[in-house]
Amino acid sequence: MSEDKYDTEVRLVLQECKDANPEEVAKEFERYENEFLIPPRDALRSVVRKFMEPGSDADKTVRAPAPSVKKVSKFSELGSNDRNVTIEVLVVSYNSRAQQVRGEERQIGFGFIEDSPWDGERQRWEFKDWGNKSQDLAAGSVVRLDGVSVNEWNDKKSININQTSRVSVLKEGGAPTLAPTNEPVTIEDASRGEGTVAIVARVLAVRPDQIVRRDGSGSIDVMRGRLGDQTGTMGFLSWKALDISEGDLVKIENAQVKRFRDTPEINIGDFTKIEPYHDGAFPEAETLQANSSCTIKDLRNGMRDVEVTLQVVDWNSRSYTKKTGENGVIHSGEVQDPSGKCRLTSWVEMELEAGSFIRIQRARVQAWQGSPDLVIDQAEQLEILSEAPFGPIDASNHWVEENLDDLTSGGSRRSISTTGRIVSLRAGSGIILRCTQEGCRRVLRDGVCGIHGEDTGEEDLRLMMVLDSGVSNASLIVSRAPTEALIGMTLDDVRKEVSSNGKEAFHTSMKDRFLGQRMSVMGRSINDDQGCMIVAEELNVMEADPEGIANAVIDRWEVVL
Repeated sequence: MSEDKYDTEVRLVLQECKDANPEEVAKEFERYENEFLIPPRDALRSVVRKFMEPGSDADKTVRAPAPSVKKVSKFSELGSNDRNVTIEVLVVSYNSRAQQVRGEERQIGFGFIEDSPWDGERQRWEFKDWGNKSQDLAAGSVVRLDGVSVNEWNDKKSININQTSRVSVLKEGGAPTLAPTNEPVTIEDASRGEGTVAIVARVLAVRPDQIVRRDGSGSIDVMRGRLGDQTGTMGFLSWKALDISEGDLVKIENAQVKRFRDTPEINIGDFTKIEPYHDGAFPEAETLQANSSCTIKDLRNGMRDVEVTLQVVDWNSRSYTKKTGENGVIHSGEVQDPSGKCRLTSWVEMELEAGSFIRIQRARVQAWQGSPDLVIDQAEQLEILSEAPFGPIDASNHWVEENLDDLTSGGSRRSISTTGRIVSLRAGSGIILRCTQEGCRRVLRDGVCGIHGEDTGEEDLRLMMVLDSGVSNASLIVSRAPTEALIGMTLDDVRKEVSSNGKEAFHTSMKDRFLGQRMSVMGRSINDDQGCMIVAEELNVMEADPEGIANAVIDRWEVVL
């Protein structure tokens, strides 16, 4: 064992316990780290206690009565005077603001946490972070809090995370929490996490808007818009009136980056400072606007002020009944560009012809069946183009080739094509029963629908597999039609085979045929917190070329035969 690793801590112990053996002290630090996973700094007090002499000054200091640890699993077990609490929680949100503490301005974190993170029933409390633990408190993460205390104000309890508290991450959350800073960062850096930021950006769009209260008690006046710099653009939401115009270059301090669905957004509140900024080298709004136009591939759920050029594949309308009882008409259809396909919905009268080219501005993105789709609310948001902005695309065979690694790390997509190797055939493959209630296609579990209860069920056929690239993998769902085409059997054929040989025999035969096979898959991908799932519309087994594979290995590793 090397004592150098604990040299600093050993010297601190020897200052209080002069007769202690340095090697024994180092061994004790190693024991705490290896057996209890306690780092040397946190074990210092315990090690000093072990090696001190009774009656010494160190003994009197260290043996001061320490508060007992209270371990709980629910907030309901806590009282207003509880200290030194240990509890596992889910971090719902994390924000920070500047606050005067003893005459000094400090960034104090705050947000919401929920108890019982591994169970269904949860209670939500507010918390304050006085210990600058932002890097371990990302929204969506599950953490264990040690040494926290309960605060009560106006009969409302909350949790204080103190400077001496420990935060242990048990499950990683979503975007990391940004460390508070007054130094401006780029929009690209700000979009990677959540938290307090300062940025210098040009105003690309700004407009008044309203948010309707969920309880129906009225609406809130807000301002929305978009900011841009050399690295990208980001939407903003301001809860106060702003004296800014399109084209202004501004410096924004103490703003909050939050995620709306899958999209980062800058929130401007009462504590946010906005002032004009002067930089002759900063790109003009026209340049940034031209660079901010996106493609279908770039769409993410929750995006606003989207500008994109598209070709209409089909266009139709349907009637619906409004909450007021009046009838309305909604227009929608499929659109495409060289990067893929999506749906476009218009809530205003809009007649488009298949094959026409359009440019839309200030559109918003909303997920439908897991895929991001475009929505426009005003006729002025759409422009019909007289000239084609890109070459002709065959909509019936428009599959965009993507690497599986890129699909798993990107957003949800339609009209994609990828390849990988089948490494698993999951339970649930074969004949299944679906709920027969109108509008419900849920799979029955032991004859029971999760929504409608017991049901006779309607037979369907599917395969559930795992597609692997060697680096990344995705769940592969194959519905009835592509399954029948792949296995060369109809639902009736499968039913007869299962009746004769049993489900296990059919499952085994599918494993023998497809495990280890390289597949070409076409369909759509859905990315969420559970990972990537590909819904296949067409798939084929790729022919193996043993000689080509062997030559590729020889070339890569420079094998000499």
